[in-house]
Amino acid sequence: MDIKMYIRNAGALTCGHCGNKGFMKILAGYNERDMETEKSPCGYLVKEVTQPWGVAYELALCLSCEEVTLTKINWHDDCAPEDYTYTILYPQPKC
Repeated sequence: MDIKMYIRNAGALTCGHCGNKGFMKILAGYNERDMETEKSPCGYLVKEVTQPWGVAYELALCLSCEEVTLTKINWHDDCAPEDYTYTILYPQPKC
């Protein structure tokens, strides 16, 4: 298997525990892409197409502190990964 399937450069991602940026081991991932229905002006179904955007979730292990971070990623086919919106869901930010 290709190592890129398990470890990727997560430069846009930051460990929610220690703040480290860099390589993380991806433990699990989920990607969602919805269908969109296109209709004619008179309301007839023309076709269903996949939307060029979606949401993904990644559970990554920090190779520095060995803690996990859950990240939500809003993506679009026309954007590069560094332009996606990344939100750390776990751990919660400290107040």
